[in-house]
This record gives sequence, structure tokens and C-alpha cells, in this order.
Amino acid sequence: MPNGNRMINKSHIPENSTFFEKIVPALLIFMGVLTVVLILFAAGVLLGIVHF
Repeated sequence: MPNGNRMINKSHIPENSTFFEKIVPALLIFMGVLTVVLILFAAGVLLGIVHF
């Protein structure tokens, strides 16, 4: 088979990786919460609740 059609069966993420099991999910949750806070802040400014 040509190189472009090969299926890759091996995962590039090592097993029991602290980075991918703890840090990445925590960062994703943090970024989600930060996004919601920024959206609420922007809505507050548009509605006149927050004086910016």
C-alpha cells in the first residue's frame, strides 16, 4: 500500500501520561470557564449592567 493509505494503529500518547490525563483536561475546563466568563462580561457591557 502507498504511504498515504496506511492506517496508523499505534497511539502517539504514552500510557499513564500525567500531562494528557491531568493537565490537558484541566486546561480545557479552565478555558471553557474563561470563555463563559468573558461572554457574560461582554453581555453585561452590552446590556449596560457592567460600566466599562
